[in-house]
Amino acid sequence: MIEALMRKLISGYRIGPATAIGQDYKVLELKGVVEVSPSGDGRFYMRLLKKDVGRLALRVITEGDASTESLLQMPSVSATMYQGPEKNRDVIRKKQTEPMKKGVARLLNDLRTGGIR
Repeated sequence: MIEALMRKLISGYRIGPATAIGQDYKVLELKGVVEVSPSGDGRFYMRLLKKDVGRLALRVITEGDASTESLLQMPSVSATMYQGPEKNRDVIRKKQTEPMKKGVARLLNDLRTGGIR
């Protein structure tokens, strides 16, 4: 199933809506890898903006590894191991201060709505 979702994203389609999309991909959204948009009912859609990152992720998912050549083309990438978003989300949430949580939420809301409140 994850392969089908990745292929859909790489092909330029958006996926969703799902509540978790609004929570699980904040770092990718801030880095400009994905675009997250609200569906209006507390759920979100996601669209891949950097297809090269999506192709690399799909390769890691399907083959369990990414070639050195692929990683050399993306010097900022450090892919040594995978932990699911649920585990990462728990760790990150425990480390965030309340002002940081509010700031990130405000920033992402502005990105998603174009600053309209």
